[in-house]
Amino acid sequence: MRQLVFLDLDDTLFQSRRKCPSDSDLHPTAYLGDGRAHSFMTAKQRTFWRLLDDQATLIPTTARDHDSLRRVDLPFRSWRIIDYGGIILDPDGKIDGVWMERMTEASRESIGGLTELLDLAETFIVHQGLAAHVRIIEDFGLPFYLVAKYRDGREADLDRLQRELMRPWVEARPDTHRLHRNGNNLAAIPRRIGKEQAVRYLIERLGRDWGDLLTIGIGDSLIDGAFMAECDYSITPRGSQLFEETLRRVRL
Repeated sequence: MRQLVFLDLDDTLFQSRRKCPSDSDLHPTAYLGDGRAHSFMTAKQRTFWRLLDDQATLIPTTARDHDSLRRVDLPFRSWRIIDYGGIILDPDGKIDGVWMERMTEASRESIGGLTELLDLAETFIVHQGLAAHVRIIEDFGLPFYLVAKYRDGREADLDRLQRELMRPWVEARPDTHRLHRNGNNLAAIPRRIGKEQAVRYLIERLGRDWGDLLTIGIGDSLIDGAFMAECDYSITPRGSQLFEETLRRVRL
């Protein structure tokens, strides 16, 4: 039986230096566009990676775009799910045409709303003097979702943008958009785009080709729970957002 692991990357398999334990043996894993190391794996994460890589087919399931994924120094050899599920790449790095057709339609339907929110957020940031920036993430010519981040350590500014603008905007459109926040990532994502939809599609497709599958989902964020629920088993790191909101609350 083939074993598939759908694996979130950031804050699951590696993280920025400031999030790493100070006493860890760190290994640089992901890099900025200028070549500087930005994210690191601890010794435990490296051991976990080797365990997975030895036993299963690993499929990164990430919000990263194609360029950002290429700056991750790990040997992904199979399928890849990127852009929050907006793009699926086959083992040769080619776009899955069936999925691309679906996402092209979804992107066309959502660009109006994302552009509206972008304009509102940019105006709010300027008028309120917030240390934050916002942009629409595009890949392979398609816009997928909007993301905002804080600058200069001013996390409270992103909190305010979320509370006073982006959350009310998304809550007024519950059938078409959802809001994701984890640390310095605040994203408004159209509901027609999602990791869980891409995982479901790929499980069905590979099941037809390979027969019975054992599937495992691994992620750290609450939003990852949706794609993890598509799998036979789920794993989340201790101390992650998903851990704190689920397993941490269990009291025997």
